[in-house]
Amino acid sequence: MQNQPYMTAEAKAVYNELSASPATAGEIAQHTHLSREKCQLILTQLVMAGLSDYQFGCYKRLQ
Repeated sequence: MQNQPYMTAEAKAVYNELSASPATAGEIAQHTHLSREKCQLILTQLVMAGLSDYQFGCYKRLQ
């Protein structure tokens, strides 16, 4: 999805911030300098696209 033309620069930044270690939307928002709400929306889209996992309030990148 990173190389797809429909992935925005903001979505790429959020995706690149994800790792195998769980992180909250607030933590990712701080690192990407996006609002928590915008980051939450992007993270939800990444989960729906099968690129991220959500458990217990945290997100992580799927390998």
